[in-house]
Amino acid sequence: MKAARWGWSALAVALIGAGGLTMTQFAATQETQPPKKAEPIQKKDAAKAPQKDDEKATPVRKGISIFMRRKLDASQKILAGLALEDFELIQEGAARLEDMSAAEKWRVTNDPFFREHSNDFLKITKRLSKNAKDGKLEASALTWLEATMQCIECHKWTRANLIADRPGR
Repeated sequence: MKAARWGWSALAVALIGAGGLTMTQFAATQETQPPKKAEPIQKKDAAKAPQKDDEKATPVRKGISIFMRRKLDASQKILAGLALEDFELIQEGAARLEDMSAAEKWRVTNDPFFREHSNDFLKITKRLSKNAKDGKLEASALTWLEATMQCIECHKWTRANLIADRPGR
């Protein structure tokens, strides 16, 4: 029975690791604007060079980008806590995500679908915090996977429906 428990724990940690790496890579590739197509190498005048994507981003979008990077940092704490079976680290990351998700800056729109995604994420972070407080590694791991999937679904929905100030849209 103990060997089976370790098998499930190893599976949960492997799934969390894969999910965390995927989320980290996903977040790292997300910029304020999509990558541009390659331009011809011929640039005669450096002053006429196009602005970088960061220079074109509005202050609001830059602020959201920084905010989301902080959420990613909290997420990485949770993943580390799960991998190390450090429940305090899991609770710390979950509490940080919970606080950030309740912040006004998080409310980029009052759209009902966005509110639903946001409320679901907040419930998940509260459940994650409780599971970590209770010392439930497998429950925490599964709840973290649920949180990761909620992030992916919300980002997918947001890209498809809310990003209106992006050029070409």
